[in-house]
Amino acid sequence: RAGTPMWVRHVVVPGLTDSRAHLEGLRAYVDTLPHVERVELLPFHKLGAHKYEALERTDPLAGTPPMDRDLCRRLEREFCTVLLLTLRSN
Repeated sequence: RAGTPMWVRHVVVPGLTDSRAHLEGLRAYVDTLPHVERVELLPFHKLGAHKYEALERTDPLAGTPPMDRDLCRRLEREFCTVLLLTLRSN
C-alpha cells in the first residue's frame, strides 16, 4: 500500500522447487504482489549444512545436491523475463 518497491528472492532446490509447476505457482503468486521490481532465483547450496551438525539437528535437505548454477540462471532468465514483462504491462 505504501508503494515500497519489492524484490522477491526464491531459492531453487533440486527436486523440491525446480519444477515448471512450482515456478508457475510462484509466478502466479508474484503476480498478486504490488510494486515488484525484481525477481531472483537463487541456487540452493550446502554452505549452511555444518550448522545443523553443530546444533545436533537433522538437516532436512542433507541428501539434496546443490542446484546447478547454469540451470538456475536459465530458469531465472526464462521465468523473470516473462514475469517482469507481465508486471510492467499491468
